[in-house]
Amino acid sequence: MRDHHAKAPSFTDLRPYKTSTDTGPGPDFPVYPDLVERLVEAKAQPDPEGVVPHALAICSAYAYAGSAEEADAATLSMIMARLGLEENDCRVFEQRVGAMYIASAAYLIQDKDRRVVILCYRGTQPEDIISILTDADVRPETLRVDLGGERYDVHAGFYRNMRASRYLVMQALERALRGESVNPDEQGTVGDGMEALYITGHSLGGAMAALMGVVLVHEPRYAAVAERLKAVYTFGQPMLGGPELARACHAACDPRGVHVLRDRLIRYIFDRDVVPALPPRPVGPYAPFGREFHYRRRRSVVDGAVSLTADAMIEALSLPGDLLGGRLPAMAGRRAKSVGRALAELARGPGREHGWIEVRDPAPHYPQMDSLAGLAVVAPLAFFAARLALTRNVPFTYSFEDHGPGHYVNALAPPGVMSEFGDIR
Repeated sequence: MRDHHAKAPSFTDLRPYKTSTDTGPGPDFPVYPDLVERLVEAKAQPDPEGVVPHALAICSAYAYAGSAEEADAATLSMIMARLGLEENDCRVFEQRVGAMYIASAAYLIQDKDRRVVILCYRGTQPEDIISILTDADVRPETLRVDLGGERYDVHAGFYRNMRASRYLVMQALERALRGESVNPDEQGTVGDGMEALYITGHSLGGAMAALMGVVLVHEPRYAAVAERLKAVYTFGQPMLGGPELARACHAACDPRGVHVLRDRLIRYIFDRDVVPALPPRPVGPYAPFGREFHYRRRRSVVDGAVSLTADAMIEALSLPGDLLGGRLPAMAGRRAKSVGRALAELARGPGREHGWIEVRDPAPHYPQMDSLAGLAVVAPLAFFAARLALTRNVPFTYSFEDHGPGHYVNALAPPGVMSEFGDIR
């Protein structure tokens, strides 16, 4: 287990060659001068002005800093300082066991007044996430949650990755509750302790964040930490477990009586990102929980027609497997509904809603991928098509290209807001 710490620079250090009167907060720096207050006081999740989701999307994106073998706490702490968390403490726990599909990195970012802590899990590169999601040797493990003594199956890869660093994360959060630094080498207390906790992550990091939220809500011994949990924000997160787990999380309350996993677990999906549709149905039935916000690009009627045709051709690739597996009737029913939705969207034409839209029941949520064809053919094809001018706008059903964390950062930026570096967009 690697354990690293970094101290973020001050606003003055981040603005060399500025005069003494220019180095403090200004109209263009930091990005959110009142970020700490916003995080502490936020009652509505996501906040109506979009500051919190944008800040956490940036945090999740820069959690990829460093190499696959070693995270870069200094870069993430610097970026969070530019956003408004001056001189924050950033600690990261890392564990990697390739044979067990563990590639875990958990960052804790604490503001200098020790009022806010952000727990951010790093995701993995596309080739790693697909291995974890689809490998035939990965079977769902059982997670004990305090819901009438029932057991619920969760994805083994996600569980192991979250579990690898959990004890160190909880030790650090216990320190934060007392007003101590997440850095154990720094002694003393400041203020009244942690007032707000946010958990976030992109891709596999999002799955780990959601699972950590489940653990905090359902473990009585973590009640003191759970009471400080404001929300869980995930970006391009795959599903964690089956419909039974989703229903239990939807119904569960934390020690305050708040439905955190129903109302404050916020899942963002950018357009046709492939990962939120995973694991694919042949691996087993999976279902999402929490609130879903889906970003849709503006498309023309021609785009819709091309997409419907391409989907039909690609789904034909899975027909032999459906026949051999006896899944044809069930698959046919789901595909008929999918075609119906596609035709309805096509009929609405280019005037349909675009941008971020919350998907509310009974509207259909982002569906689980029906076959491995979408994973093995459609998503990679869309990734390469996006790099050619002739095929860039072909709207494939799923795309690796749409999974990039930069898409989430850019799409969530409030109008007129600076970039993470304090520059005009």
